[in-house]
Amino acid sequence: MKRFFCCWIWVIVLSACRTARFVFNPQKTYDPSILKEDLAILTGALETHHPGLYWYQSSEEWNHQRNLAAAAIDRPLTEPEFRKILRPLVSSIRCGHTSVRASKTWQRYSDTVPIKNLFPLSVKCWADTMLVLGNLDPRDSVLVRGTQVVSINGRSPRQLYETLFPYVFGDGFNETHKYQLLSGWGTFGNYYRQFVDTSSVLQIEILDSLGNQRSLTRTLYTPVKDTTKRVPTQPLTKKEKRVRRLEGIRSLQIDRIEKQALLRVNSFSQGGQLRKFFRQGFALLKKNQVADLIIDVRNNGGGRVGNSTALTRYLVDRPFRIADSLYAVRRISPYVKYIQHHLGIQASLPFLTRRMGAFYHFGYFERHAFTPRRKKHFAGRVYVLTGGNSFSATTLFVNGIIDQENVTVIGEETGGGAYGNSAWMIPDLTLPHTGVRMRLPLFRMVMNKDLPNNGRGVVPEVSVGPTVESVRRNNDNKMQKAAQLIRETRRKGS
Repeated sequence: MKRFFCCWIWVIVLSACRTARFVFNPQKTYDPSILKEDLAILTGALETHHPGLYWYQSSEEWNHQRNLAAAAIDRPLTEPEFRKILRPLVSSIRCGHTSVRASKTWQRYSDTVPIKNLFPLSVKCWADTMLVLGNLDPRDSVLVRGTQVVSINGRSPRQLYETLFPYVFGDGFNETHKYQLLSGWGTFGNYYRQFVDTSSVLQIEILDSLGNQRSLTRTLYTPVKDTTKRVPTQPLTKKEKRVRRLEGIRSLQIDRIEKQALLRVNSFSQGGQLRKFFRQGFALLKKNQVADLIIDVRNNGGGRVGNSTALTRYLVDRPFRIADSLYAVRRISPYVKYIQHHLGIQASLPFLTRRMGAFYHFGYFERHAFTPRRKKHFAGRVYVLTGGNSFSATTLFVNGIIDQENVTVIGEETGGGAYGNSAWMIPDLTLPHTGVRMRLPLFRMVMNKDLPNNGRGVVPEVSVGPTVESVRRNNDNKMQKAAQLIRETRRKGS
């Protein structure tokens, strides 16, 4: 009876928690003295732990950025205003694994805000060019896919990119990742509203289909509730949901007649059952005597190094190491109470690392040579498609096979740095007063010390970028280039 009564009490408590209204004031401001304390913790943690803080900037440049951030805190600020100051400071490190995020409270609040006043356009961004990809307003027959944007509220694409890039996190001096991020659905509009202009009126200059410049006026868009009756659909089963989720992570298509295949790997993260998938997939390639394999990693932002290594072993023709060096700056932290899981990290580092000189090296990955798979190894022609979203562990994969004679890398420079990155263990640092979070990588990885540390990604052997015509026609010109190279190679009989 006592147990039954306790269970009912818990049911009532949990029900109250679920139904309790979330109350939050988005206009809440923080006193400058409090904000400067949070800023000091953030910069102190970076200066104490970040192994690549001075990789692409000098200490003088970092101090300048830090002073600019401190000077900008001259009045009470809301959390978004504070984050707007922090982003250029953290972005100046030029580390794609180091980023600023909203507090959990703000994140929870933003999930409850009604959707309204949206920037109506999704755009494709590169160089000095901007094209419309989509429009939230179905009644707009002018701003359709492929329309070239000359300016928005008097700012050219180049001016807009130069304004937004300091708020975008990326590796080194690479820009393909930043263009690709801004080209994501709704991303440009979100960044534009946060960091450029909050005006509800948009004066948009475009080039029409005849090449004539036109001026259009548009307003922000609020979705209209769909009142049409829809035919009820059968809900997906758990198995069907699982299959769809896995297909979104990885897929393999084999043309048995042409003896070629397309392998898409959109993530190396946990949860994709990738090792089993690779094992079964490469068995099928061998069974069907596939001669040409296209591997698409354009949307692969990285994940577990073990998964990228597993794929590399099916393709590489020689033993390889993950990194020439992999080390942390320190094991013990004065910021332990602000760093997620850091007690566990501090406890594990003495077992994983060994002090060599001033740093703590993860010696296993510096020394261990991974060997090619013998069974199911693919020795045919390989065409790897890359782009700005090819990041982190994906860069490791591309770096590992690009020098092979049977491998051709096609597309755009990878977003991830070719020389190395700061990553591996990446806990959150949570600032005590505002709750703002920052991803804080603890290890520095040099993939290939023989490459120049110039802040570039892996540069493809066959460069294929977007064109106005390919975007208008929705053509996959990188995939088309791979198909063209396969045809040409087969005609030559090689």
